[in-house]
Amino acid sequence: MLTLLRADIEATTHANFRARSPLRFWGRALTKALVSPNVRAVVIYRMAQAVTRKGYLPLGLLLRARSMRTTGAEINPLASIGPGLYLAHSVGVGIGAYVVIGSNCRIHLGVVIGPQTMDHSGPEYTVIGNDVFIGTHAVIVGGVTIGDGAVIGANALVVRDVAPYTVVSASPARVVGSREPTDTHPA
Repeated sequence: MLTLLRADIEATTHANFRARSPLRFWGRALTKALVSPNVRAVVIYRMAQAVTRKGYLPLGLLLRARSMRTTGAEINPLASIGPGLYLAHSVGVGIGAYVVIGSNCRIHLGVVIGPQTMDHSGPEYTVIGNDVFIGTHAVIVGGVTIGDGAVIGANALVVRDVAPYTVVSASPARVVGSREPTDTHPA
């Protein structure tokens, strides 16, 4: 869990600061967890996910409720999120139970991922690849897959799969461009 937390904190920290000593890094991490709601939301999610994986789902759901009250973000402990999650602003972020998010994803204010449709065969997972940028108030629903490096524009409604390194925008989302795999700063 500490490896995941370190990657999440590093995603919010300037590169120059990461080069400093581990003691200074963890001092900065503790300060961010106490002061920044966006970092606190991710830390609480990681704790909730850890206790849920140990079989204590009710405790994980209590931690989720605590996060909702203190940060404005609802991240279900049953969601699977890779290292390096960065919430630019935690308020209004909702990530459902049947969601899988890759590493180094950047999620902005008011983003909703899920809900998924349920039928007789069970839930459909919504899968977000690695290095995906999701803009303010974007909504991703219905068991879709977002490819690695994709950019989801602000206020986009995504109801279909998005290819890797594709830029989509509008409601419903449509392709407006593409980006190079080497581009580390989308939009």
